[in-house]
Amino acid sequence: MQTDEQLVTDLRLGLTEAFAALYTRYKRSIYSFCFNISLDRFLAEDATHDTFMKMQQHIHTLNDSSVFRSWLYAIARNQVYKLLQKRQVNGKLSDELVWDGPQPDTMMESLEERELIALCLNKLKPEYREVLTLREFEQLSYAEIASITGDSESSVKSRLFKARHALAEKLRPYYQRGEI
Repeated sequence: MQTDEQLVTDLRLGLTEAFAALYTRYKRSIYSFCFNISLDRFLAEDATHDTFMKMQQHIHTLNDSSVFRSWLYAIARNQVYKLLQKRQVNGKLSDELVWDGPQPDTMMESLEERELIALCLNKLKPEYREVLTLREFEQLSYAEIASITGDSESSVKSRLFKARHALAEKLRPYYQRGEI
């Protein structure tokens, strides 16, 4: 199996097999990342498609092929937010609140733990869901997440802290009552 670095070199040489290999290697994780931010299957599909097209078009701008994965996730992030912004009424995502939509404590108490956690995650605003997804599900380092989001590591850590804290606070009543 070729490394990402080898495939990037081959892609720069115009080998279509390299594109196919990178697409196969990353399509699921990029789609999942896009879906976890947008919560929209069609938007995630569009963002995933756009990500790989941008990857192919701009592979020559990647100076260090060892950071390919972070670079690809950064492209995916930009594509998702671009599509989300088109959908926003005012064109800007607000950083003022952590939660988007009804708060999880108003949800039915009889939900199973996994469903409740998934519902709570889905209620986080995209920028908070994004860092949790990259850290907890994709197992990326703070430095990689910072590279993807264009933020500092301290900003990433802060956003992760806020997201985890908000999630824990909304789940606390369910755990204290022994419902899950």
